[in-house]
Formats: sequence, structure tokens, C-alpha cells
Amino acid sequence: MSALLREHAWSCAGLLLLCSGCASLQGYDGAKRPGEEVARISGDLRVTAGSPVSVLLRQVDGHTLNLSENGVDVLPGTHTLLVDCLIKETSRTSRYSIEADVSAGRHYKLRPQTAAGMRECSGVELEASD
Repeated sequence: MSALLREHAWSCAGLLLLCSGCASLQGYDGAKRPGEEVARISGDLRVTAGSPVSVLLRQVDGHTLNLSENGVDVLPGTHTLLVDCLIKETSRTSRYSIEADVSAGRHYKLRPQTAAGMRECSGVELEASD
């Protein structure tokens, strides 16, 4: 196999991995609802492409996200999130349980709070955006 073909194969594999980590879990019962009726909570993709800090959403209200899911759509109200904060340089993972009150039609992103020169995660916050 030529070097160019091998490089192309690795590029395609990486793109497939990246795209496979973009799904969202439906965190409520019943039919899918429109975006203005639900809140979306998302963490980072599982494939981080060299990011120094990653925040991964593991569970929402006891429902575990699979490897291809980095977010969840939930009904408005209070939800319990289980989140991992990974520091690449130190290979350190911190786990947090967060109670979050969310509103319909909003998108929320998990953001790390770092300390000591980005060598440890001191917490995770949920930041709202429209």
C-alpha cells in the first residue's frame, strides 16, 4: 500500500470517528419534540483531536450516553448530570455530579473550570447559549 493511500485511509477513518461522536440522546419518553420544546445539553466529542481539556457528558438522569453521543435533549426542568473532566497533559480525570435547571429552546454547553496552569480540573459549569 502506498504512503498516499495509507494516509488517505487514516484520514477517512479519523473523519468517520469524528462524525460518529456527534449524536444526541433523547432524554425523555414519547415522540421527538421540536427544538423550542426541549433543552439541549452537550459536552465535548469523545475524539478530542488534541484538546488539552475535555468535558464528557456520561449520564443524564441515570441514562448513560453511548460512545457516539455527546449530548442530550431533555424537557425543561432540573436534571442530574454525571460529567468527566479530562486533562490531557496529566492524564487525569475528575468526575462531577451536577444539578442543572434548564429551559426549553436553549442550548447548554459543559465548560471546564481549570486550576494550576490547566493541570487539573477544579469543576465543571453549564453555560447557556441561544
